[in-house]
Amino acid sequence: MHRRLHSAWLLALVLVGCKHVPTEQERRGAELRYEIGLQAQAAGNVQEAYKEMEKSLALDPEYPEAHHAMAILLHLAFNRPEEAIRHYKLALEYRPNFSEAKTNLANVYLSQARYDEAIKLYESSLNDMLYPTPFIAQGNLGWALYKKGETERALQNIKASVTTNPGFCMGYKNLGVIYEEMGNVSDACRYFGRYREACPDVADAYLREGACQVKQGKMEEARQSFTVCEAKAKSQVLKDDCHRFLEAL
Repeated sequence: MHRRLHSAWLLALVLVGCKHVPTEQERRGAELRYEIGLQAQAAGNVQEAYKEMEKSLALDPEYPEAHHAMAILLHLAFNRPEEAIRHYKLALEYRPNFSEAKTNLANVYLSQARYDEAIKLYESSLNDMLYPTPFIAQGNLGWALYKKGETERALQNIKASVTTNPGFCMGYKNLGVIYEEMGNVSDACRYFGRYREACPDVADAYLREGACQVKQGKMEEARQSFTVCEAKAKSQVLKDDCHRFLEAL
C-alpha cells in the first residue's frame, strides 16, 4: 500500500515537472502574435484578431495580456460572456493586479446583473494607484450601484468620473439617463447637453438631447438636434430614429 502511494506521489511529481515552460523564442512569438491580433482588432477584423490571440496562447498559455484581449473579443465581438469570464479569470490568475482585466470582468458581471460581484471588482481596480483609466471603473461602479438601487452613491461616483475625465461620454450619458428616470428633466437635459459637447460626433447624444428638449418645450432646438442626429448617425436604425423624431415635430 505504501509502495503504491509512493509511486503515485512520484508520478504526480513527474507530471508537474513535465509542464511545458515556454522558451524565450516562444514568448517572443506569443508577444508578436498578440501585437498582430491587436492591430487586427483595431482595424475591425475580429475574426483575424481571435485567430492571432489563439496562436499567442498556444505559444504561451500563461500570457495574461493575450487572455485579456481574447476575453474582450469573446464578450464584445462574439457575445460569449461565459467564455470571456474564463479568460478574464485566467488573466487575473497569471497577473493578479491586472486592473484592466478586473474592470472588464466586472463589465461582464454588470451586463449579467451580477451587481455585487461587479462592484467588488470595480472597487478593487480603483484601489490600484497605477490603474491608467480609473474614470471607467468609477463610472461603471456608479452605474452598477444605480442598477442595484443605490442612486445617491451612483450619482457621486459617476460625477467623480466625469470630473476626473471631462471627456468621458458614457459618464454624461448615464447621468442624463438617471436624472431622466428620476423625473428631473432640467438636470437630465443639462447632462445630455454635456454628453453632446464632449462627444460632438456621436449621433446618440443629439437624439437624447433633442428628446429632452421636446420635454422642455424647446421645439426649434429639438429640431436642430434631430437634424444633426440624422446627419451623423452611422447605423440605419439610429438614422431612422432621428428621422422619426424629426417628422413628429
